[in-house]
Amino acid sequence: MNMFIILMVAVAAVSGSKDQIVNLANGDPKIMLGLFNMFQYEYGKEYAPSERRLRLANFRQFVKDAARYNEEDEDVTYGITMFADLTEAEAENMRGFNATGMNDDDDVYEQAEVNPKFNLGANHQSRYGPAKNQANTNACWAFAATAVLEGHTSIKNRRYTALSEQEVADCTSGSTVARGGMHNKALEAVRRTGHLATSASYPFTYRDGYSCNTRHQNALPFRITGVYKVNGDNGLAAALSAGPVAVGMGFDRQLSAYRGGVYSNRSCMSVQNHAVTAVGYTSSYWIVRNSYGTGWGERGHVRFTRSYQNMCHISSYSFYIRTQSNGEVE
Repeated sequence: MNMFIILMVAVAAVSGSKDQIVNLANGDPKIMLGLFNMFQYEYGKEYAPSERRLRLANFRQFVKDAARYNEEDEDVTYGITMFADLTEAEAENMRGFNATGMNDDDDVYEQAEVNPKFNLGANHQSRYGPAKNQANTNACWAFAATAVLEGHTSIKNRRYTALSEQEVADCTSGSTVARGGMHNKALEAVRRTGHLATSASYPFTYRDGYSCNTRHQNALPFRITGVYKVNGDNGLAAALSAGPVAVGMGFDRQLSAYRGGVYSNRSCMSVQNHAVTAVGYTSSYWIVRNSYGTGWGERGHVRFTRSYQNMCHISSYSFYIRTQSNGEVE
């Protein structure tokens, strides 16, 4: 029988979950190789003959690490993700929160009282649309900011509209797709221009070098009246009652293999290197949207425990906005 078919049968036999097959592959080289071939097929990976050995070695170590994480953490499932064949340096290039100088900006931002007009809680984050995919760029900061603006647009219009990360990137001074940036500066840039096009009219090109372009039709049904910094976990919960929040967080190797569950490993608290968007919460966990597409985590989301304060730095450098509908009188 073809190894691909054997693997598919094995996957179905292990609790119906392909994530659990990492434990089998850990002890069987043939299953490991077959799993690598499946990974290539699923993610559309193609390698030159000289590169394949390196990618297989990276993949083998990633699978072994995922199997170990499954043994150590019964509350979370770990498995194969788009990071499986990457070196750590390559993976780090997809975590583009550039925190250089962020403390210099702290005194600029007020920690305003939030007026909770909407109580979306844990079950309504789907109103904000699907998790997008930044691909192999450092543009997480632009995607995090855009997701906040998409959420507020959905609240105002009662329908989802995909907005332009490329315009955000082009109009944010000092931040780039290649080198990274800061989500608060992206929100400030949109506040200044008062403009953001749809992603259909101004698509993401994965490149830098464009000038700020606001010639496309403005898709924002509001203007931003202020960008504010979250004040701790309680402030994050309050801000989420009014809309999504752009979050700077620590994203480590273990999170790269996350497939589902409530994450509570505090090792991610050692560094802030990634920008994401908090979209909801319960009494037990935060719901955070990533920008690695719907194939990572829980359809692009991760749940962080609320048992620890500031889990993964989730409330250290996080920002929300206040808006005023276009045409409203102040």
